[in-house]
Amino acid sequence: MIRLADYVIKFLEKRIDTVFTVSGGGSIFLCDALYNSKKIKYISHHHEQAASFAAESYARAKKGIGCCFVTTGPGGTNTLTGVSSAWIDSVPVIFISGQVFLNQTIKKSKKRQIGVQEINIIDIVKPITKFSKMITDANTINFYLEKAYSIAKSGRPGPVFIDIPADIQNTMIDENKISKNKYKVSKKKLVIDTKLKLIIKKLRNSKRPLIHLGHGVKLSDAQKLTKIFFDKFKIPFVVTWNADDIISSSHKMYCGRPGAFGERGSNFIVQNCDFYLSIGTRLPYMVTGYNAKKFATKAKFKAMVDIDANELNKTDINIDLKIESDAKFFLEKLFNKLKKYHSSDEWLVYCQSIRKKYPILLKEMINEKRYVNSYYFVKTLSKYTKKNDSIITDMGFSFTTTHQALDVKNNQSFFTNSGHAPMGWGLPAAIGAYYSKKKSKSNLICLTGEGGFQMNIQELATVMHNKIPIKIFIFNNGGYLTIKQTQILGFNGRIMGADNSSGLSFPNYNEIAKAHKILYQKIKSHKDLSKSIKKILKNKRATICELIMNPNEEQIPKAINRRNELGKSIPTEFEDMYPFLPRKELSSNNLD
Repeated sequence: MIRLADYVIKFLEKRIDTVFTVSGGGSIFLCDALYNSKKIKYISHHHEQAASFAAESYARAKKGIGCCFVTTGPGGTNTLTGVSSAWIDSVPVIFISGQVFLNQTIKKSKKRQIGVQEINIIDIVKPITKFSKMITDANTINFYLEKAYSIAKSGRPGPVFIDIPADIQNTMIDENKISKNKYKVSKKKLVIDTKLKLIIKKLRNSKRPLIHLGHGVKLSDAQKLTKIFFDKFKIPFVVTWNADDIISSSHKMYCGRPGAFGERGSNFIVQNCDFYLSIGTRLPYMVTGYNAKKFATKAKFKAMVDIDANELNKTDINIDLKIESDAKFFLEKLFNKLKKYHSSDEWLVYCQSIRKKYPILLKEMINEKRYVNSYYFVKTLSKYTKKNDSIITDMGFSFTTTHQALDVKNNQSFFTNSGHAPMGWGLPAAIGAYYSKKKSKSNLICLTGEGGFQMNIQELATVMHNKIPIKIFIFNNGGYLTIKQTQILGFNGRIMGADNSSGLSFPNYNEIAKAHKILYQKIKSHKDLSKSIKKILKNKRATICELIMNPNEEQIPKAINRRNELGKSIPTEFEDMYPFLPRKELSSNNLD
């Protein structure tokens, strides 16, 4: 006989090595079982949202599956942002929540509440999980654990949620008598040979081909294959937000990061290609711009490869050929069938020259005297990071600037949660990434704004307790600068809740660092930036570095609508980014 809670841990021990959690009364037997495990390390957080973010990030960095334990009621609801973040970005995470006694649950009582902290968490998470289940029969535990684990990893990955009432957790079960029926994930047979022939035919007939790599390439564990592919075939490629670290930015075929907050030169490349193939990206508006019908307008042939048929059936973008396939499976087939291919020298020259013509780092950014320019900081940081370093960003400037400007090296991890895009993700996500690498000597770098940092600042206590040598760079630009700029541009300067003058205040970060026994440094200008970064990355202790940035620094380039003389908003083309180029210069960069 074995206690069900212990059986859960026994099941997980064969599949995971780390659990991110906040202890609670509703999960008390699960917590006890976790304590007794000699194979699973548990990381105690100070808020369930942070634990859920850490589990998601761990799964990304590990290229495996994350696990998060929480208690009942608010413990479960506090994870919702983490669950939805994993759902939108297709990250496999097992969430296991405790629950009140079975006879006190809403499912049994049909009342609003009987047990303290009780909520019907399963019905709440159903729309944002691949599978969710409350365990009401102890003898079914193996089947539903197997099912949850299999579903989380299969097809398009994503989160699953298991809810276990406290009395069920404490039930003794006979391992020989419980249901051992294996849950089998139905695998769709992927038949792509005919479509692959068409892809190759169109590619060979093209003069200006482009491949667009997305997060699905990482999820399918195809990074090594992707590098081999582009080493062999001279085809220009671009990447999406969560595919930044698939291949080094120095690769000869690398053509940057297009999008609404991408590189101007990369957007020109997308618009001028005559063959466009996306692999593993769902092509959201942040990638295609806000008018998807105008995306890759000169491409005579556009193909999209995705594991999710629902994404392929979008109507807001014109796709000529849709291929339902795992990214790795498709790339393997294409690699074996293509044999030889080399893009025209003219196209390769254009791709490289247009990016040089419109660099992200501008002279005025380099020459900033009063503040630290965010773009200059990221470019400088890039010089001193090394392979195997992990760079995790929060939202706002800390993300968009880094996405545009960071030079990624081989084997570096660089990611954020781009789909749900929650502020406060950065710090706990960096903690999760730390535990994905055993005894790593690499740097763990978290880039965050003061707004995002405040949302999970309590996790500095987790950093302190576990002596995590994280380097936290805070982009201090006086508040929610992204929101502030939107209010300035779109609402005639009516600023609300975005800076100190409109309702926000922030603490003294030096004092915050002291309270948590963390080193602190403030950088006010470019004068000692390189020296300071090198010093921070070299030390072995956790550090908070506050970067004093211009509270009016512009986020450029970016996609926004233009306004005519009458103030009317005019939709722009994908390549027509703010600050807007003279019309003659804009058209001169278009081929044909």
